[in-house]
Amino acid sequence: MSNKQVLRVGVGGPVGSGKTALINELCKQLREKFEI
Repeated sequence: MSNKQVLRVGVGGPVGSGKTALINELCKQLREKFEI
């Protein structure tokens, strides 16, 4: 069994509001510290 904690985040908004850009940047910033 693993001791990993899970966090799920939802991002909503209209088309063109930057949802994908936000998630891409978050992933880039967190990639080295967390397994994503």
